[in-house]
Amino acid sequence: MKLLLDIHQLRPNRYAYSIKTDGRQTEGAYYESAFDSLETCLRDAGDSIGHYFPSVHMRYEGRPVGDCATESLRRNPKGLAERFLAALTGRG
Repeated sequence: MKLLLDIHQLRPNRYAYSIKTDGRQTEGAYYESAFDSLETCLRDAGDSIGHYFPSVHMRYEGRPVGDCATESLRRNPKGLAERFLAALTGRG
């Protein structure tokens, strides 16, 4: 089973995520919480996934950004957020 982590920016400095399996689309996205930073959003996602999955495929606003080790979400969300945003803006 493949896990998909989809990050959305709800408004400036407000992020949320959804988790899906096997790439199945759902009717609209459901977000349990919103976060004041991408770093906090990624850390919470990593904590939610826990040790159940070694990696996750990530998207931002539906745009694929690649695979990520779940451990990185938990241990280095700040560095991951910086690389994530740099890649999205073409600086990475």
